[in-house]
Amino acid sequence: MRYAVFVAICLGVSIAAAQGINSGLPTPPPGATVFNQIQEMSGWQSCNSPSCAGGSGSGSYWMAQLQQEPSLSGASTEIYNSGVWANALFYMKLGSGYDSATNLLWDFWVQVDSNALTGAQALEYDSFQFVDGYNYMIGSQCDIAAGVWDTWDELHGQWNHTTIACTGFPPGTWHHIQWYVQTNHTTQQYTYVTLVVDGRVHNINQTYSAKNLDWNSNIGVQYQLDVNATGEGYSEWFDLCKLTIW
Repeated sequence: MRYAVFVAICLGVSIAAAQGINSGLPTPPPGATVFNQIQEMSGWQSCNSPSCAGGSGSGSYWMAQLQQEPSLSGASTEIYNSGVWANALFYMKLGSGYDSATNLLWDFWVQVDSNALTGAQALEYDSFQFVDGYNYMIGSQCDIAAGVWDTWDELHGQWNHTTIACTGFPPGTWHHIQWYVQTNHTTQQYTYVTLVVDGRVHNINQTYSAKNLDWNSNIGVQYQLDVNATGEGYSEWFDLCKLTIW
């Protein structure tokens, strides 16, 4: 039995979803660049100041890599945040030299603890690309407070609701998230094409404009934990984090 199918059966995900059948996602071409096991990489950075992550800047936050439990690969990464209306951002820049890439396929698994049921305001998952000074911040979040998935409009600096429901994730269980997005460096725009959550396909097809911040070229991914008015701290683990670009 293939490993992906075995994991899917254990986690209650359909075999069809595990094998990529009718996934709604493209098959990367030969020669695509693949960043595997990003959660294990060195070089992760974090912040919780209002200027970096938004929010109140209160509370405490941290990251712990190479966690054996809970884990799918044997080395998940745990992130934690606490504080009233506090946000904590954890980000990984994967390097320059990828300006020609216009397709990003991000695939990862997440799990939250029971405190997230009462302490989480939003769970954010972003990929990004900086080209010719423009920031293609392809942000998404499970907006627990609003009960839907949001997408990020970088030019106007705001979240926009989708119609896709998301009220958080049951704790103690792994959940599979896949995002396929595209960037257009001629028009300086980016498009949310497809979101797949636990094998369920959602066609987004929302396009926004990048913003010129005069940043050096780079590409990467990031996670953010937002806490609600309770200030209650909670943890999220992420594993099998892979970004494929072409």
